[in-house]
Amino acid sequence: MSTLAPLSESEIRQFVDEWYHKLDIHAPLAAFLAMVADEGILFRFPEVTVTDKAGLTQWYNRVTHTFFDEIHQMQQLAFSTEHDRATIQLQVLWQASTWTPPAPKSERLAFLTRQTWDVERSDKTGRPVVVTYLVDSFEPLAGSSSLPVR
Repeated sequence: MSTLAPLSESEIRQFVDEWYHKLDIHAPLAAFLAMVADEGILFRFPEVTVTDKAGLTQWYNRVTHTFFDEIHQMQQLAFSTEHDRATIQLQVLWQASTWTPPAPKSERLAFLTRQTWDVERSDKTGRPVVVTYLVDSFEPLAGSSSLPVR
């Protein structure tokens, strides 16, 4: 059993808010990766599954160069904790814009996504980090453009 302090509700909520804020502002890669466990990770996105920080770096660089004006709006958050770990279930409205040259206008995307995360307290920093990030569903809302194929 770990000797690290249990994750609190306020830490979990703050962590999730910070995660989505970093995605929305396209934070520097290092700031994003600091929120991820160093090893043993699994990230399953609609378009790719990655199991290391190199793969996550490729994903992050691609999405931050594809989407802009992003908004992640959390609609539901539930979690359970055990010692220094938490399983988080989320429902998030994700909106973003894309532009494909030479189109005269950008296109707006809107998807409702359900996700499950496993988060643990880092033994290096004492802060929460994502170990597992699973997109369980990714449903377009009425009027949304399609995801660009890249």
